[in-house]
Amino acid sequence: MQGLLVRIAVGVFGLLTAATLLLALFNDKGALQVHGKSQTLSAIESELLAIESENLQLTSEIRALRTDPGTIEKLAREELKLVKPGEVVLVTPQ
Repeated sequence: MQGLLVRIAVGVFGLLTAATLLLALFNDKGALQVHGKSQTLSAIESELLAIESENLQLTSEIRALRTDPGTIEKLAREELKLVKPGEVVLVTPQ
C-alpha cells in the first residue's frame, strides 16, 4: 500500500510540474510571449532612433533655411530652377 501511495504522489507531482512548465511557456505572460514582446520592443526602439536622427537632420535643415542665404539660394536654384540676372543655364538631356 505504501508503494502505491508513493507512485501516486510522484505521478501527481510529475503532472503538476509538467502543467506548470507548459503554463510558463504558453501562458499570456509566458516565456514565448515575453520573447516576442522583447523583439517588438527592440524593433520599436531602433525605429525610434531612426526617427530621432531624422528629426535632428530636419531641424538642422529648417534652421539653415531660416538663417543661411546660401542654403536658400541653393534650394531656389535646384528646386525652382531660378537663375541670377545675366546667368546662362545649360540644360543637358538626361
